[in-house]
Parts: sequence; structure tokens; C-alpha cells
Amino acid sequence: MLQHMQAGYLSRTLSNQTNDLLIWSSATVTMISSTIQPAVLMSHPTGNQNVRNALRSLVEHDMLSEFWTTIAWNPKSVLNRLLPATLQTQMMRRTFLDAPRTHIRTVPWREVVRLASRSLPLGNAITFGERTYSFNGVCQHFDRTVANHIGKKHADIVYAYEDSARNTFHKAKQEGITTVYELPSSHWGWKAQMLSEERELNPDFAGLLPDHEDSASKLASKDEELSLSDYVFVPSQHVRNTLDGFVAQEKIRVINYGAPPIQNLKVPSAQKSKALKVIFVGSLTQRKGISYLLDAVDQLKSDVELTLIGMRYRANSIVDAACSRGRWFETLPHSEVIKVMREADVLVLPSLAEGCALVVLEALACGLPVIITPNTGSLEFVRDGREGYVVPIRNADAIADRLSALNQDRELLVNMSRNAQIMAESKSWKNYRATWAVTVKALSWR
Repeated sequence: MLQHMQAGYLSRTLSNQTNDLLIWSSATVTMISSTIQPAVLMSHPTGNQNVRNALRSLVEHDMLSEFWTTIAWNPKSVLNRLLPATLQTQMMRRTFLDAPRTHIRTVPWREVVRLASRSLPLGNAITFGERTYSFNGVCQHFDRTVANHIGKKHADIVYAYEDSARNTFHKAKQEGITTVYELPSSHWGWKAQMLSEERELNPDFAGLLPDHEDSASKLASKDEELSLSDYVFVPSQHVRNTLDGFVAQEKIRVINYGAPPIQNLKVPSAQKSKALKVIFVGSLTQRKGISYLLDAVDQLKSDVELTLIGMRYRANSIVDAACSRGRWFETLPHSEVIKVMREADVLVLPSLAEGCALVVLEALACGLPVIITPNTGSLEFVRDGREGYVVPIRNADAIADRLSALNQDRELLVNMSRNAQIMAESKSWKNYRATWAVTVKALSWR
């Protein structure tokens, strides 16, 4: 079944892109942008780059009714000044400065307990799996709280995210409110089949795949969220393709995530005698294709220098050896990640299952060519041979071949670096916010 799904990938992508072009004429976009301002209630338990930019888009286009989250930290508060610097940095990830505080509602206490428990000796026992103070437990409580509020303030659209939308959407349906669901990753059924296949094909790395399976009730809840959605927003054609057979294609809207502002271009070394500097950013798991990267690097030996940024999932002799003999950072502040990234020549991300890998967009903004698989959800901004290379999944030889080509042809490396930044500029978060707003407005217009 999986091979059949992969085989139809490119044909469905081309067909979907053509349909999207037919739907969105410039006249339609202009009319929607100028006449309709729906009121949108958005909810997300934590917040990340795509959530923040969607929220900012609502504010910029005067569409925000309310934004619900667990913690909305105020960096100007007295309490913030009393926190140690490390905790201040952590809490800054929970700030939402683009939205007026009068429009933000919070459900904090379970999340506070979850975060505090992580440093306790029994913290994992408290927050594991689907227990009360697990992330899943936090999401369920958050969802129920938001659902109880639906209808108390005017909203034309409720916009929610995976694992925290089921109750919210049930209540929205009762109130006659349009439901929009964002699915940032591939469908759980598609991903489960992909990773199950990987366990059989590469048993030496099976321990680096998740071994905690979601309960049947949680998986049913995921499917129920999709069924309750009037529309489903996804970040890539790849995610759209994984929904084939699970969600009606006419419900799906593809809006690629954005790249950060481009960095000053660092021209890669033109000296072939210097090793090619390769970087990988992400958890050191087999879902990210770590074994295939390490195999490729081993083939090239001293021709490349590898930097790894990411946490080890559990012990694995090959990954552990690579971390010991090479340059490895378990974790870094985001600003430091960008700094280290800018020192590299090329990013490699041979993932088996992603939604839309933000690290690829960050690499492009830094002027790094990238070597990716189609399953990174990055085909909309990485063209094979232009901004980098697209290689098949599970193919270390292909990765080694492309790295060798870049190592031998430094002019090609420089040209790809320029192409990477041109693409990143065209795929900015600013452009994402504009496209996202037009798409949301169109839902009310329809």
C-alpha cells in the first residue's frame, strides 16, 4: 500500500497544483482581501513559528476574535525579572507579543505542572503517555475548556490544531461555526505504516524509532478531528498526499510555511582541498533518517566534516560513535543553531516522515544548499539541482553521491547557495501570512 501511495505522489502533486491555480484568480484574491473580514477564534496549546505567524496574520488583517493557549508569558512582568536567565529563555518561547493581551485567553495550570514535573525524579512517570499531566492530558483539558467557551463570543471561524480540536469542533458545529483544522504533519496512518516498514528493513536502528504507540482512543480522536473539519490546512503537498483516502481533497488547502529573514551570504570555500562541512539539525532518530546520513558520511570519510545538532533518542552504537568522534551539540539556543548553520556548507535531512521541515527553510535563508527526501515536505521550495538535491528515502549512496558532487564542484556549491537565498526570500513568513489571510477570508466568502 505504501509503495502505491508513493508511486502516485508526483502525479497528485501536479494535479493539485493545477487545481489550486484554477481556483485562485487574481481578481478573486483582490475581492476577498478587500471585502470580507471574518472573526476567527484560534487555539493552540503551546505555540510555534507557524502558529505565531498565523496569529500575527489575524492581527494584521483585523480578524482575531480570541486566541487561546495554555501559557502566554509576559516578559515585562515582575515575576519574569525574578526568574533565572535559563527559565527566562524558556518562558520567552511562550510569549505572544503580536496579539493584544485583551484578546488572549489562557488555560495554564496543567501545563505549569507538566513543565515543573520534568525536573523531578519521578517527572517522567507523571508526564508519560496519556496521563493527566502528560502533553496529551494537557491538550485534552485545554480542548474541553475552549469548547465550553465557544458561543460566548462572536466567531465566524474556529481554527484549531491536531490533538486539541475534537471537543472544540463539536461545540462549534452546534453553534453553526466554520471549523478549520491545521495538520502540520503527515497523517498518522501513513506515518505508522512508513515507520513499521522501516523497522523491518533496518532492524539495527529500530530502537531509534518511537516505541510508544498512541492508544486506539487517541487515534480515533485524531480521525474525528479531521471528520469534524470543514477545511484542513496543511503545509505541503506531501502532507496533502498522505491524506489521500482519509480526507476529501476539496477540503484541503496547502499553504507552505515560511523562511526567516535571509542572512548575509557566506560564500562557501572554493578550495577543493578543504573538507565539505555537512550539518544535520534535528533529533537523532531513524524517522529523520539518521542512519542513512551516517552511512553516506562514512563512505566519504575525510572528504566531509559532520556537525550534528540534536538530542539522542536512546543508545545506539553507530550514532553514539558519530557523536563521540565528531562535532555534536545536544541542544543549542535557536540563535546559536543559526550561527553554527552558517558555518556549514550544506544541510542534509534524509527524513522518512515530516510535514514541512522548518529547518530546511532556515538553512535556505542561511544560504545553505540542502539534500532532502520528498518526505521532508519541502519540494515546493527545493528543486533538484537548483537549491540542493532531492534524493530517494533510505538511500545513503545517493546522499554520498550528491555530497561528493558538491565537494568536487565548489562553483556549483556557490551557485546553489545563491539560489537557496533567492528561494528563501520568495518563501518568507511575510508571504505566508498574506497567503494564509487570503485563504481564511475565502472560506467565509464561499
